[in-house]
Amino acid sequence: MRRLCLALALILDAPASAEEPAATQGEIRLVANPFPTAEVALKRGTLPVRVSLGFDRALLLNLAPAKATGLKPFPIIGKFRVRNPQIPGGEAVIRGNLITADVGNTGRQSLPTVWIDKDVVPPPHAGVVSVMAFRAEHVHIRNPSAPAGGATYRLVRAGRGDSEVKWRLGRDTVNLVFDFTSEATILNARAAAILEREGLVRRTGRVGLWSPVPALQLPVELLNPVGGANAFGLPLKRPAARISPARARELDARAAEGIVGAAEDDPDAILVTAERERPRGRAPWMLIGRDVLQYCSEVRLDRPDKSWILSCAFPG
Repeated sequence: MRRLCLALALILDAPASAEEPAATQGEIRLVANPFPTAEVALKRGTLPVRVSLGFDRALLLNLAPAKATGLKPFPIIGKFRVRNPQIPGGEAVIRGNLITADVGNTGRQSLPTVWIDKDVVPPPHAGVVSVMAFRAEHVHIRNPSAPAGGATYRLVRAGRGDSEVKWRLGRDTVNLVFDFTSEATILNARAAAILEREGLVRRTGRVGLWSPVPALQLPVELLNPVGGANAFGLPLKRPAARISPARARELDARAAEGIVGAAEDDPDAILVTAERERPRGRAPWMLIGRDVLQYCSEVRLDRPDKSWILSCAFPG
């Protein structure tokens, strides 16, 4: 979903890396139960949304609430069809524009916003907003179900307006993000090949299904972390790698029966080898989900310091 939002922002000539509006507040506090939520006030209504840590400043809405609040697509290029395996059914009609919005009562801003003719989240939520859209210097997310205490981890983000962390592994860089809205830690094929090459994971040959949005289940291959494999000290718990439906059928025909909406030529799922100099597919990415974040009592976005700060107590 992160890549979908960024691509759409670029198409709308409003890249997510554009200069952010000035912060109006020092700190915003949210609660992850199991994921954080907030309200986004638009001109003709206020919408309840989930808060994602996994993409840069943007808002992604279901079609019905976007229509109900009277949003209008940008002229000429404001409506187009997108084919992407992270969309239910594999494709959707996307509309988008720069919308005046107030995220979490932090002040009005011009926010890259897209809406889709499929539900990206189930009711009662109307969509997903990036944590980067809060006009605050610090966003403090408390996870009441996590164990207290533990260690503090500080991860430097790529930039003040970026959600991702650059993880250098050998000659490659993996774009790492966090997201309470995902139950699992997921890697695309290129990232999985890099971690395998570096001896951090082993492939199991077992297939699972990952559901990034409702009505969509994508095939993944379960990975086994090797020894104390970790990312910046955060242990790899239950990672899985995106694979194509053809690879899923090869590994496990029973699991492949449950695949919904996946495309055979999905660039994130093309199986690559670490020895290739220029493997096919998108840039390497890794999304750390609730399998790891469930042990973190606090996750803090520190804009001035360009960092994520996590307080986590991992078992063992």
